[in-house]
Amino acid sequence: MKDSTPGALVFALFNEIGIIDQLATARFARVLAPDLNPSEFSVLNHFVRLPGEKSPTRLAKAFQMTKPSMTAILSKLERKGYVAIKGSEDDRRRKIVTITSSGKAARERGVNAVAPLAEIVLQNQDISQLEKILPTVQALREFLDAERNAVDGLT
Repeated sequence: MKDSTPGALVFALFNEIGIIDQLATARFARVLAPDLNPSEFSVLNHFVRLPGEKSPTRLAKAFQMTKPSMTAILSKLERKGYVAIKGSEDDRRRKIVTITSSGKAARERGVNAVAPLAEIVLQNQDISQLEKILPTVQALREFLDAERNAVDGLT
């Protein structure tokens, strides 16, 4: 008999999302290479979704990773010319990161690179079902973002 408790339901949902994430990320990594990896693309995408200056610490918290891991990603993006990192005018020890026009273009190339996968999905899935579940998935992401922000002190 299948466990139908609320906890089991939430676990099953997150399990499916995790599997989808793993499969999609692996596929996405193949089409992004060699220019970007999924972590680098995610940072560029974050800047496009939520424009403005960010500190490496804030980015690390937003991505729920260590600051050294985020710094490594940002260093690679800076070497590629996709982000600019400068010292804060208020505190030179504090770094400020912004996306460059080249970074926006790289992000757009990444979005376009997934088009063949999107075609495969659309040929094999009912688009009306995808349209129905998208608002639910977005609402879940918004809730989890808010929960993370509350726990990590992000606003």
